Amino acid sequence: MLPHRRVLTEYPTGARRRRLLAVVVLAMFITAYEGQLAPILSLLLDDLGMSLKVYSLITAASLMVGAVAGYYGGRLVDRFGRVRLLVPFLFLSGIACFAMAASENVIQFTGARILLAFVEAIATAGTAPLVRDFTPRIGRAQAFAFWSWGPVGANFVAAGVAAATLSWFAHAWQSQLLIMGGVSIVGSIVVALCLRDLSPAVRREIRLSDQQARREHAPLQDPGVRRLLRHSVIWKHVLAMSLLYLLLGTMNAYGQVITEQAFGLDVRTASLVIMAFWFANLISSLVAARWSDQQQARARFMVGAGVGASVMLVALVVLLRQGPGVAPVLVAGVLLGVGIFLGAAFGPWMASFSQHAEEIHPDLQGTAWGFNHLLTRLFVFASVLLAPRIADHTSWTAWTLVLLVAVLGFTLLVSRIRDVRAPSAAVAPAPEPVVGG
Repeated sequence: MLPHRRVLTEYPTGARRRRLLAVVVLAMFITAYEGQLAPILSLLLDDLGMSLKVYSLITAASLMVGAVAGYYGGRLVDRFGRVRLLVPFLFLSGIACFAMAASENVIQFTGARILLAFVEAIATAGTAPLVRDFTPRIGRAQAFAFWSWGPVGANFVAAGVAAATLSWFAHAWQSQLLIMGGVSIVGSIVVALCLRDLSPAVRREIRLSDQQARREHAPLQDPGVRRLLRHSVIWKHVLAMSLLYLLLGTMNAYGQVITEQAFGLDVRTASLVIMAFWFANLISSLVAARWSDQQQARARFMVGAGVGASVMLVALVVLLRQGPGVAPVLVAGVLLGVGIFLGAAFGPWMASFSQHAEEIHPDLQGTAWGFNHLLTRLFVFASVLLAPRIADHTSWTAWTLVLLVAVLGFTLLVSRIRDVRAPSAAVAPAPEPVVGG
């Protein structure tokens, strides 16, 4: 039997569990790194003769395809296993990247972009449930913080690679997609050889620590989303994160364009500023997640992150009103602050969401994350579609005010979420590292 079809009949502990979790993080990085076009967007638009509005329509269409694919992918991984779907679609994502690099016109680019969104969403559907499967609650925020290094780290790496290598390839945007495709194929081989799935019986356990588990749930015959939606706490989580994804989607798609257009920065300087934003996001996600695990608290960290991000967005509005005369160091400093607070929200939120979902039923993890994927991508769809239009008709300042309202909405919703408290986890020791030796 092929390695990626094997299942674990006993819960892995210690170094073995951490190695499996590291492979899951690698898989998430691969799916997120594919198609990161923000650092090369200006070059791509010029070469294909495409306007920013047309690009936003293409991106919006791919987001809709990805949203639906991710939702159904989440339901499929609950039924058939995470790794069984993850591995083949990882390889397909690399092939889709090569197809995008070979695009010679807008129509070919559109087809390749939508194909990549479809296969990427199916592959991603299994990664968040795998993090839950391999992580007890005592260290779950840290595990999800490392998982967030996939989408967030991909932005950072893409910006860094573009800044370092574009000059080697005569500033050809295709070069970055070829690099992405190569990384995907190599990484997919590693994932296929190393990753294993938990058996349904082991996956159904609620792990409090490596040693402690609850086994109080019978198999769920129909893992439908309606069972989840009867609980208001699921709606609060998903709507809150969807609002935050307006900001994340904007920075992912237009962060570099905003710094170039609103502040007059050149391509290289803008890449460095955005790279600093994502780097701050990465570091703060780990620090906040570890602190959250040590306290076994989630809600207070989410609220604090929302308040801090709101303050930094107000500062960004002030700078945007001043225009191109602002010093690049000030732009970088404010975006650094936004990145810090944005990153601090993710680990605690993901730990809280997975814990509330498994309290409803452990067999619903894929379905829960698929539903979250659907709604968050719809909000990213809105940001991709609306941001350039609002910016064209008014300014990027107006869109930033929309983002400020969204982050305030996130803060209000998470303030109404209460932490899951298990008796054995009420007073928890400092957790061991979840990745690494």
